Amino acid sequence: MQNVKETSYSDILNSKSYYLYANGDLIEGINLFSEIVQSNPHDSNIWVELGSAYLKNINFEMAKNCFETAFEINPRNANAVCALGLYYYESGNLDKAKEFYYKTLQIDPNSSWGKLNLSLLEQVNGNNLYGLALYEEREKERCLVFHKDPLIKEIPELTRLDDLTKEKNILVIGEQGFGDQLMTCMYLKKLQSIGTKLTFLVNEKLFPLLNQVKDLTEIKISKELSKNELKKFHLKIYSMSLPYLFELKKLKRMPITIKPNESKKKITDYPDYIKQLFSKKNIKVGVAWSGRPTQTRNSFRSIRLDFLSRVLDNKGIDFFSLQKISNSFEKDFVNKKNNFFDIGNYLEDFRDTTFFVSKMDIIISICTSLVHLSGLMQKKTMLLLSYTHDPRWNEKTNGNLYSNVKKFKQREVNNWDYPINEVNTILEDLNKN
Repeated sequence: MQNVKETSYSDILNSKSYYLYANGDLIEGINLFSEIVQSNPHDSNIWVELGSAYLKNINFEMAKNCFETAFEINPRNANAVCALGLYYYESGNLDKAKEFYYKTLQIDPNSSWGKLNLSLLEQVNGNNLYGLALYEEREKERCLVFHKDPLIKEIPELTRLDDLTKEKNILVIGEQGFGDQLMTCMYLKKLQSIGTKLTFLVNEKLFPLLNQVKDLTEIKISKELSKNELKKFHLKIYSMSLPYLFELKKLKRMPITIKPNESKKKITDYPDYIKQLFSKKNIKVGVAWSGRPTQTRNSFRSIRLDFLSRVLDNKGIDFFSLQKISNSFEKDFVNKKNNFFDIGNYLEDFRDTTFFVSKMDIIISICTSLVHLSGLMQKKTMLLLSYTHDPRWNEKTNGNLYSNVKKFKQREVNNWDYPINEVNTILEDLNKN
């Protein structure tokens, strides 16, 4: 009998199919793991990977089948147990999800995936402090991939705000996506107001804008730091630890405002085509319907563009894409609409996004960086939320992030009808007036 060579995880991670899957092509992932599972039918981890691909593709039934198969093969596989918890979480069954997350930690008390998912669930359930404490056990140094100087790792980490003094120089390291780093500014403004000396290390796309924001002038904004600068810091904070540190201290964020002129952009910085578009007197609405494909929950928070057809059919309103369009289906869809304009190619950094947001009457966005930017700009914003969404939008436990953002949440899992209909009614009324 001929021996069948098993595919190693190294081979999987280095394959073209996995690269496409990791960057948002979910069908490539399903095809890849379906093929591998045929030659490795007793590998429970491959079944978990296949189920995860199906879940991201919002095929709940197939995801559950794969996760249950993984569990049957190895009931002690913490990844399989956690995956079942994730299935129930995304299905809206939080009690069942919690049960499986705790089973995960019984099998493997150090499971970072189990702790992360339980953290989000506890925050969604209103157990904010416990959820944030669990989140503190994440792999924080993963965010240092763009900041490779080993000196950063040597700086002691701040674990409680009581240790802050006016004499200490604090480095805050921006974590995760653009929206998270924009939200962080409200925490830093509060710390700066009580005399803390702060440097905020941000993504290079955010740097040109945040470096010009007057509400942040007392905070040093940097995109990179020299060895000599790094040696001057007494403590560091990973930015996504700030909600936990504030919760412990019972501190509240401080609002900031990003003003249109702080982008330093003018209409003359763009082609005549843009000038002509904005000379029209129609109502102008900026739209973002999908986020970064590599974000874990992107398929749940995002909306298929054609689902927004009833909104985009409002005559007398011009709609503008305030995100990059990467696939041919969406490009064709936009091109067929006489009142929908793709300006994504002009979004080089957040100065451009700020300029275009300032020209809009309303912003419609899913949970992505655009809603945080428009929130800080005090622009009227309608936020479309999935049934199970990021706990930061729960006002009971996290307060109201932005007073100008109105939230429209799914009433059923994976059903956008209610939020889209509510937004459409508002636009129709606005158009009549």
